[in-house]
Amino acid sequence: MKTKISKRFIKDVQKISDQRTLIKIRRILEEAASIEKITELPHLEEMIGYPNYYRIKFDHNYRIGIYCDGETVEFLRVGTRGDFYKKFLK
Repeated sequence: MKTKISKRFIKDVQKISDQRTLIKIRRILEEAASIEKITELPHLEEMIGYPNYYRIKFDHNYRIGIYCDGETVEFLRVGTRGDFYKKFLK
């Protein structure tokens, strides 16, 4: 699958200072580039009521929001679980 990264995702990542979290984000991006189906991503869950939108829990406190149209996975947002859902599903 092809991967895209939104400008908002990049800005969200730049706000994160924890190196372990950044390494986990990098691993997820690398995994996404090598998959054939969206369901191959670990810890992936579809957002209820929002078709083709998914979230990945990759740390106790962080989530990644993605959109998949079947051919392309677009990374839209990353944030803490407290405010992630408010910002991602606007």
